Amino acid sequence: MKIQPSWDNYFMKKTALLLLICIFGFVEQPLFAEYPEKPITIIVHSKPGSGIDITSRQLALLARKYIKTPIVVENKTGGSGAIAMRYVLNKKADGYTILAVTKSFISTVLLTSSDISMADFYFFACMVIDAEVLITNRHSSVRTLEDIIRDAREKKGKQKWLGPLVGGVDHLMAVKTWHKLGIQGEWIPYEGGADALAALMGKHGAVYVGNPVDVKGRPDLMIAAVAAKERLKNFPDAPTFLEKGYDIENDVLWRGFALKKGTDPGRIQFLEKLFRQISQDPEWIRFIENTSAKPVFLGHEQFTEMVNRDQQEAITYLKMAGILKDSSQARSSLVAKILWILALILSIPLAILAYKKNLLHGELIIAYVLITISLFLYYQTFSFPTGKLSRAAGPASMPRLLIYAMIIFCVWLIVDLIRHRNFVEVKNNKMGFIQAVSLVGIMTGYLLVINYLGYFISTFIFLVSGVYVMSYRKHWVVFLFALGFLVLAYVAFVKVLQVPLPRGVLFD
Repeated sequence: MKIQPSWDNYFMKKTALLLLICIFGFVEQPLFAEYPEKPITIIVHSKPGSGIDITSRQLALLARKYIKTPIVVENKTGGSGAIAMRYVLNKKADGYTILAVTKSFISTVLLTSSDISMADFYFFACMVIDAEVLITNRHSSVRTLEDIIRDAREKKGKQKWLGPLVGGVDHLMAVKTWHKLGIQGEWIPYEGGADALAALMGKHGAVYVGNPVDVKGRPDLMIAAVAAKERLKNFPDAPTFLEKGYDIENDVLWRGFALKKGTDPGRIQFLEKLFRQISQDPEWIRFIENTSAKPVFLGHEQFTEMVNRDQQEAITYLKMAGILKDSSQARSSLVAKILWILALILSIPLAILAYKKNLLHGELIIAYVLITISLFLYYQTFSFPTGKLSRAAGPASMPRLLIYAMIIFCVWLIVDLIRHRNFVEVKNNKMGFIQAVSLVGIMTGYLLVINYLGYFISTFIFLVSGVYVMSYRKHWVVFLFALGFLVLAYVAFVKVLQVPLPRGVLFD
């Protein structure tokens, strides 16, 4: 006997079917649409107007000829490229976020203590190579390569070479040139290339290390030598190092594009094809050649091989310049780490002994805590460049001087307290103990929030709150002290030593 389906069951089945159709109707397009169905973003590590930024924007503009989906450029500045690299690595490996890369990223990876590696990226297209050149002032006595060598030997290592940053691409080119030419010089870093070029035109230095485009529009400057196999098309009078008998060739500042590793091979293939098409576009070729650079297309294998080769060479010359820590620095770093661990281990028996002898005074606790933190920070400075080259202070120098001063002050405070027996019973010294605990809490909070709020805001809050905890109440003195310290840090680190202080995740 057949059971007839009720009207309710029939209605429910039809309704369920309609719902399924609706669901798949909405889902079908994003699941099965061809890549790319939404805009592709190129992340640039520098400010708008820089070489890699202009290159990326021109590429995005020309891409409209070949695909309907727009390519947009987004600037993520800070950390000499580390912010941009980290941003891309935090995105999905779906082919929609591309990192614009330059040779300078190698120094960023080698000179920072982050866990970012060049191996985290898939380098799929190198689009531009820009030969490294030595630039001189045509109105000075040092004009040609022969003049540079002669003058360097006469000055016995005090010849001034100008350029941006310590440990950057141009600095490494200078170190390599000194090595190959058998000379020595002093690297004078400036905040940017424009400032260094202005110094060269003012005859404040002998040589600027840069690229051919740096000479354009500056008739007082000339190219003394080119690090390429052949003379440049736009500068036929500029000789190569090879012509002069020196083995320096193929030293270029490259610009290209990379993806996060793990991106789908089909999407990589799509992007490689697109970027190859753009590299052959006459408008692209004219654009790059007008910047005195060379348009190229190097696929994954060639590009990756070049990156790996340049990274090994960078390690060699960073060590030669005393910027990248060597085995002796590693040993010193280990000693500093051991001292810090011993300080922590000894804290327990020392605290017990101090308690039993009624020596547990607030000032003593503060001094010991500051010594412990100073030893930890000293250990951290071994991940900074040391700046041995040309007797210049490196990024590690300033914090170490402050640490030395802090330790000496704390040791003096402890000795003075013990010597004068300036202690009271613990039960009558609750305020000092509370101050010490509060200061430790503030320091802990400072270390926790600095990555989020950045160095300047976190340090200002730490200094002000720390002074108030110590019961100092002249408000204008406290604020002026905190602001003065921050100005000193900005001048010393950012301006003089070219060390980017953390801006904070919230502001990046």
